[in-house]
Amino acid sequence: MNVAALDQPRGTLEQRVFLGNGNEAVARAILDIGYDAEGYYPITPSSDAGEAVSKAYAKGETDIAFLVGTSELAAISICAGAAVAGGRVVDVTSANGLLLKAEQMPAIAGLGLPMVLNLSTRDVSAPLNIKNGHTDLYAALGWGWLIFLAPNVQACYDMNIIAIRVAEAVNLPAIVAYDGFHTSHANRRIEVFANRDDLRNFVGPSPFKETLKGSNGRFSLLDVKHPRTFGPYMNDDLINTKVQLDLKFKEAHALIPKVFDEFAQLSGRQYSVIQSHGSRGADRCLVALNSAGEAAKDAVDELAERHEAVRVILPTVLRPWPEQEWIDALSGTGWVAVAERASQYGASNYLANEIGATLQRHGNNAEIIQRTYGVGGLNFTREDALALFELIDAHHQASPPARTDDEIPSLPFAPEKSYHGAWAGDPDYQPAPNLVPLTVEECTINEQMNGKVNLRKLSEMPVRFEKHTACPGCGIFTTLNLFLRGIDGHVVLLFHTGCGMVVTTGYPLTSFRVPYFHNLFHNGTSTATGVVEMIKRFKARGDLPEDITTILVTGDGGDDIGMDQLIGAALRNDPFIVLEYDNKGYMNTGAQLCYSGYKGQQAANAFYGPQQSGKRTHHKDVIEILRGTFAPYIATVAESHAPDMIRKARKAQATVRAGGFAFCKALSVCPLNWGMNEHVGPSAIEACVNACMHPLYEINHGITTITIDPEKSKKKVPVTDAFTKMGGAFRHLCDPAHADLAQEVQQEVDRRWQRLKELNDNERL
Repeated sequence: MNVAALDQPRGTLEQRVFLGNGNEAVARAILDIGYDAEGYYPITPSSDAGEAVSKAYAKGETDIAFLVGTSELAAISICAGAAVAGGRVVDVTSANGLLLKAEQMPAIAGLGLPMVLNLSTRDVSAPLNIKNGHTDLYAALGWGWLIFLAPNVQACYDMNIIAIRVAEAVNLPAIVAYDGFHTSHANRRIEVFANRDDLRNFVGPSPFKETLKGSNGRFSLLDVKHPRTFGPYMNDDLINTKVQLDLKFKEAHALIPKVFDEFAQLSGRQYSVIQSHGSRGADRCLVALNSAGEAAKDAVDELAERHEAVRVILPTVLRPWPEQEWIDALSGTGWVAVAERASQYGASNYLANEIGATLQRHGNNAEIIQRTYGVGGLNFTREDALALFELIDAHHQASPPARTDDEIPSLPFAPEKSYHGAWAGDPDYQPAPNLVPLTVEECTINEQMNGKVNLRKLSEMPVRFEKHTACPGCGIFTTLNLFLRGIDGHVVLLFHTGCGMVVTTGYPLTSFRVPYFHNLFHNGTSTATGVVEMIKRFKARGDLPEDITTILVTGDGGDDIGMDQLIGAALRNDPFIVLEYDNKGYMNTGAQLCYSGYKGQQAANAFYGPQQSGKRTHHKDVIEILRGTFAPYIATVAESHAPDMIRKARKAQATVRAGGFAFCKALSVCPLNWGMNEHVGPSAIEACVNACMHPLYEINHGITTITIDPEKSKKKVPVTDAFTKMGGAFRHLCDPAHADLAQEVQQEVDRRWQRLKELNDNERL
């Protein structure tokens, strides 16, 4: 159903029905508006919005510059560059992705760069959770961005159109926030503009030509006839820029209702800054954002059938703060339950505080009841809303508010913050151990014998992890198990965010028989640095008798977003091992490209079509990047060559025990997202090794040694042989119609292989 009332008159512009979810509605708005650029980095649950735009680009349906960054900070920085050049710019993100952008967010606002950031709200970890919460949204309240709320799928489309119109009018960036999964993945029939030109006339002309004219005070970095400095160094005058930001928010506050009305005339869908459903002037009121407010409407209707007057209020704008609109909306209300999908620890909740302060300033003594609900994605239903209205009744009966006109208004009463939907634990519950810790004796089976490996003894090495929920044929755990067979003694494992950690640590269980720690996606190497520094410190003091090897396991694109921290650890020569399972994509978020993927590879944000041939760039070579750090031991490994991998694992551990940094990179199959049968993994990896797409070699204190040479063994094959085995994400490269692209990949692989042979043959290179 549209957000407009059933009896609302139709708009003047033709609409047509569109079936899709919230992410697809966002993507449709991006395509209809006609943006110049989108900075992109995948994160659940917002990834699909960017993927739909990428797919449309590949098909030639849009000419947008779709730019994939190596991190969320990189993506928003791309947006800043496009905006300062006069482009119309958009981005999508969620949760920790927004926090990684935090450094750039106030800068974009302070520079007056209009753009739209779609926020598919998600609770901020830790522990890691991908479901809906508003802690990411609340983190942005003080960053100087306009904030619009989209309570349903229709509003995801509409608010994007309204947001860019307002943002460019007042030179402020805008966030459009919609609930992760509850809205982002909810399929609905909505209405969209049938003619994109009509929509673009509403939004306004291309900003670049306007910036060259200095329209509305916005200028372009590309205006070489009138060169200007953007982002200068500023001390005392900075307070005046804050004044300007406030003036812009006041301008936006006056403009937004006008834009809402104009949009309603064109579309037939009317929005207001604060929307209300139920009995006007009702004494009991529930405030809830987005999808929870939508669900609460059913509770209001049910109570109305019982002749009980209640209301639910859904704001559509959080910034600028609509103070007078809140006063008007709560006029005549005695009890307000403010339900929030977040918790401000040690203090009253965010929205409750702002509403309470607003009421206090205007002498309204309505009493406020605070409840945190739905954190971690728990559904909010009609029954939950009914329970909160019953809570209001209970408080009302216990302490009816005094509201005589001649009484001096008291402060809004805020009973102690509590949680709706939480459950108490059992203090007597003692979980039975499901994994038995390993002893150092069990894990010290192998003796170092001049680099030789006794495979018979290695088969007796106990595994450091057991059951997991990975997809059939996943190469991560084959690689990890083989690698760990070469590691003696106690091990501490750290994991980047990715498939490897998701399928092994589902609460309350774990797969690991050794100590384990997961930090954020890109911070694993720095976390490992902290761990090994403490190991060194405690051993030096005699407090830690055990010899412990620290291993960071990364993959799923972790060495894109975390590349700077990886290089830092290598440059510091921190004594731990990094094992990368390179599965050629961000598989845990839906198979988006990472920069280690092969050129032409299809990904969820790099499609194959008339305008784009899959991934545009050749594969990033992490090993050769790390060569420049002069780390003591760097190597490639593959599950198809187990003895070679185990030998290198032992060399890596010897390097760490000697006080140095070691990095090993494995090519790891992902049958689900590569589009291959799960049993093909080992042969596909072997084909990549034989095609020299994943050459097996090591760099030991600067000396390069090829450890498996397919040319000498007469096993070398063309890259198309490997692509055939690797599945649907690569197989199109074997089509004669794409022979030129396959030949380009072949030439680049041959060039790198020739260089590697020359390094192997000359120790001084």
